[in-house]
Amino acid sequence: MLATTTARLTSAILLGALCCGCHPAQHPTATSTSTAAPATPSVAPVVRIAPLPVRPVEKSQPTTPDKCPATNPAAPAPSSGVLVTCDLTRTTRYTLGPEMMRLELTHVDAPKPLTADFYQVILTVDPASETAWAGFTAAHPHAHIAFIRDDLVLEAPMIQEQVTSGQIALTTQTAAAATQLAQLAGRPA
Repeated sequence: MLATTTARLTSAILLGALCCGCHPAQHPTATSTSTAAPATPSVAPVVRIAPLPVRPVEKSQPTTPDKCPATNPAAPAPSSGVLVTCDLTRTTRYTLGPEMMRLELTHVDAPKPLTADFYQVILTVDPASETAWAGFTAAHPHAHIAFIRDDLVLEAPMIQEQVTSGQIALTTQTAAAATQLAQLAGRPA
C-alpha cells in the first residue's frame, strides 16, 4: 500500500513538473545574439507623502456647506496666520491658530471599519515626527487640534493621552469620508 501511494505521488509530481514547464528538459539553452542588457526586476519608486500640518482649534461650530469659506489647494493659507475653514463634510466651521508642527508621514492605511457607524484610518509617522508628536501630546493633554490638508480639516480630535506608538488613529462615521480622509492624508508631496 505504501509503495503504491509513493509511486502515485512521485508520478503526480513528475507530471506536474512537466505540465508547468518546471522540468529542466523543458528549458532549452538560449542562443540569442542580442546584446541587450539582462532584465532587472523593477522596484516601485518610494512615494514621499506630503507633510501633515497640525493646528490648534480655537473655535468650532456647526455650519452648512454654503457658510464654509472657499479654499484653494494651489494657494494654501500662511502657516503663521489664523485659518478659518471647514471639515471635509462641510458641517463644522473651525477657527484655527497658527501651525504648531508638521508631521512627516511614512504610511497611511486603508480605512477599516470599527463598528457599523465608525471607520478608522491609521497614519504612521517617521521617527523624528514620532518623537515630536510624543512630546507634543505629553505637553498638551486635552488640547483640541486639527490635522489639515488643502486648508481643510481632515479630523479635529482632542488629545486624550500621550501617543508614543508613532501611529495616529483617525476615525470618521462613513466609509466614503474614511476613503476621502485616507486619500488626502496620503497625498504625495
